[in-house]
Amino acid sequence: MTSAHATHPGLVRQKNEDCIRTDDNLGIYLLADGIGGHNAGEVASALAVETVYAILRSNIAHTGVDGYFELLVHAMLSAHWEINTKALSSSSFMRMGTTLVVAVLRENKVYIVNAGDSRCYLFQNGPHPHSDPLLERKGHKIMRLTHDHTVGDQLLARGISIGQIPKKQFHTLTQSVGCGNPPYPDFNIVEIKQDDLLLICSDGLTDMMTDAEIEAILANGDASLDKLTVDLIDAANANGGRDNISVVLVKSP
Repeated sequence: MTSAHATHPGLVRQKNEDCIRTDDNLGIYLLADGIGGHNAGEVASALAVETVYAILRSNIAHTGVDGYFELLVHAMLSAHWEINTKALSSSSFMRMGTTLVVAVLRENKVYIVNAGDSRCYLFQNGPHPHSDPLLERKGHKIMRLTHDHTVGDQLLARGISIGQIPKKQFHTLTQSVGCGNPPYPDFNIVEIKQDDLLLICSDGLTDMMTDAEIEAILANGDASLDKLTVDLIDAANANGGRDNISVVLVKSP
């Protein structure tokens, strides 16, 4: 695997509370978007990424793929309790938490767990064995691999029309790591083929850009991964840059 990543505070916020960790040798890719006042968000996101990476680095090589779900969920729950314990140490850390996307690539599959509203996408080049025909556009397609854990998305799932749901409900998390009850992360396994791109991003990107706008940038096959990450962040900032923006791109060999 080859990857590139970039992060930017955006145009409104002074601090960047996102955190990224990548390891191409082990095929581990992590992204967290911290929540909480003062320094709490950046503390939570860094602690989540550090905790999960340490557990995966120590265990992934001798874990069979049939044990990935248990391992990834264990790592996320361990991060939850680490943050929860840290929050008890100081009033400035109260109610801190983070979103988290954990992706592990092995051979031709990607294994994903997530909690919160940070996302993972698959950008497919050409025909794909498990593609959604509704997403096909002239040989390129982008597929969201995660679901946002927000009140707004919960209401949508119950059949309430999007026009009846206040926008703020799409920023109210129903799951996070470290804050409140332990998360019940989604788990997904997706086949990935040669030259496909895996995109992991914080909501600082997806709040500023539609999936179609993201796809249009990723469709520039001549650009390097580093250039694509910069182009995505620049586009999000051009549209307002209201939050921290973080992007991880992984290319299947």
